[in-house]
Amino acid sequence: MASTEHLLISKIIQVGQITVPLEAGLRTEHFSKEWAPIWDWIVEYFGTYSAVPTARVFKQQYGDLSLKNAENEPFAALIDELYRSYKHKKIVEVINSVAPMLSDVDNVDNALGELTKGVHEASLETARLRDVDLIESWESRLAKYEEMRNTPNALRGIPTGFLGLDKITAGIRPQQLITFVGEAKKGKSMITLIMAEAAHAHGLVPMFVSFEMSIEEQASRYDSLISGVSYTNILRGSMTIKEMEQLEKSLKIRRNMQPFMMTEDTSSLTTVGALASKVQKQRPDILFVDGVYLMDDENKEPKGSSQALTNITRSLKRMAQTLNIPIIGTTQVLSWKLGNKKSRQVTADAIGYSSSFVQDSDVVLGVESDPDIDNQSIIRVLLARAAPKGEVRIKWDWKNMDFKEVDEEENDSDTDNWYY
Repeated sequence: MASTEHLLISKIIQVGQITVPLEAGLRTEHFSKEWAPIWDWIVEYFGTYSAVPTARVFKQQYGDLSLKNAENEPFAALIDELYRSYKHKKIVEVINSVAPMLSDVDNVDNALGELTKGVHEASLETARLRDVDLIESWESRLAKYEEMRNTPNALRGIPTGFLGLDKITAGIRPQQLITFVGEAKKGKSMITLIMAEAAHAHGLVPMFVSFEMSIEEQASRYDSLISGVSYTNILRGSMTIKEMEQLEKSLKIRRNMQPFMMTEDTSSLTTVGALASKVQKQRPDILFVDGVYLMDDENKEPKGSSQALTNITRSLKRMAQTLNIPIIGTTQVLSWKLGNKKSRQVTADAIGYSSSFVQDSDVVLGVESDPDIDNQSIIRVLLARAAPKGEVRIKWDWKNMDFKEVDEEENDSDTDNWYY
């Protein structure tokens, strides 16, 4: 029986077409040692003559190899089969490479690191990005622009949970890497949880991964957020009968909704590779990573070092692009880098440990306490590739778990309140 590689090579020769496999991202490493040189020869021939070798030329080069009848085999099916075979091969290779490490229990962490790295590489090396011909696709873009012109204030992406922030950013969009920065205990985790709930209410499946808090803590915050029941009362077990009924009603309403995935930090989820595997398994629409600076680098750079974080942010951006989902991460600023010690205004320069957060993120958001008003915070758009700088002010009501923009109605009618 002919192998998938044999059938694919045969189809390429018989139909004189190689652009589909090339556009699908097929490369030499996806083929076995037997077929890789043949693939390279066809690609080189195509590059030289802008044509695929004919059956006659192929026979001259590989006279002892006969082509199979593959004209009716769909390219897409053959490419998918080849990718599956490649992933299987990579996973087997990495399992075989880590197996000797498991003879020593002290090496289990190294074995796990190598395993997750291998799985991550297999996943990304078979993922497909898309190419768009800007000349050919002009009509679809024009129709999109006309739709946007007719609905100038419509949300273009996933809502953030804050109307003013939506108007500045136009929402969160696939392939974006968004970084939330601020000092410790200033509300980054809570704000991203609000954003996750907004995405969930929008009909999407969020995945929330926390390297700073347990699932129990985050689940209690979520229950308090959706019900308006005091977070403190939930934690202390001091809810009234009315509050208990209110909480139960809020949870029951959501019984038939799409999933809301929450994952806490475990030894198997500290790398981007492990997260990528988890995301590919669960298929969320948006990923939140609370505490990116606490993650481990698969290249084994020292934890928290500039190079380790650079590798992590680059991988997160690549993951967002490859899996076509937005990723929102949080990290901390260094207090001693804040320019104004009184206002403690967050700036991009104050982000701790690595400049890669700025370089790799599509949007950088800062959160800080308002120095003049108690129970208020400011969310600033510090940097963005496709949005202006701006800010929104949030009033915190922890007792009732109510976090709303200040003067929300005024902001709705006058966008100049946020731009500067």
